[in-house]
Amino acid sequence: MRKQSYSVTLRNEHLVNKIKNIKADHPFWGYRRVWAYLRYIDGLIVNKKRVYRLMREHNLTVKPNTRLIAKRVSERPKPRADRPKQWWGIDMTKVMTESGWVYVVIVLDWYTKKIVGHYSGKQARTAEWLEALEKGLNREFPVGVRGHGLKLISDNGSQPTSLSFMKACSNLEVEQVFTSYNNPKGNADTERMIRTMKEELFWLREWENERELSCELEKWVEYYNRSYLHSAHGYRTPIQAEEEYYRNDTSHKMLPDYWGTIRLKMPSILTS
Repeated sequence: MRKQSYSVTLRNEHLVNKIKNIKADHPFWGYRRVWAYLRYIDGLIVNKKRVYRLMREHNLTVKPNTRLIAKRVSERPKPRADRPKQWWGIDMTKVMTESGWVYVVIVLDWYTKKIVGHYSGKQARTAEWLEALEKGLNREFPVGVRGHGLKLISDNGSQPTSLSFMKACSNLEVEQVFTSYNNPKGNADTERMIRTMKEELFWLREWENERELSCELEKWVEYYNRSYLHSAHGYRTPIQAEEEYYRNDTSHKMLPDYWGTIRLKMPSILTS
């Protein structure tokens, strides 16, 4: 094997140190996402194959986990959103803290991959699921969701199939779509985002209580929407993907204000 020159060794050493720093903060990232961070965040022009080679040589690659591969076979394809605010997904996970379980409900826009609503707390009843949905509706549809053709996909759990949840969605003209029991990819986008949340936040530390976790979750959601690079959007963030859509869509004259402080409040769907 040809011996590397001293200058190449130094360049590789500098790059490996950068990769190690990224992996220290994001231990579940593979070489593609590490490369994207180097390219689009650090502004470093580097070949993707070189990143993979250095990560492999320094044992920094991610070992595949076959337990995360669905064993069932889908009988129909999952829905595909072609614009923002068309398909949303809602799902739940739970995190163990020193004071007990904390439940987290997430509402995701399937086109932009943006978290539009969320809830965290010690309970996960229908009311808490509606709270997460209401947060997303107030933010994304400040003058009302009726008539926009929003579809909400979920599993067949007790919360989204409850009478009060279905009544609230019906009153707001939000069409519910339920995954079939034999379709592992039915709510795949939302489930994949929850896995990202676990890898990037929940699994990286021990949590003392619900208050600590909820505080960090608020900050992480803001970070995710504004800074997390998605390969599905050419390594753009959810906010960038959304802005680009509206720039290219001539039917919209201006970008909506998603993060402004002045909002028209929707009637609470918790009391509908």
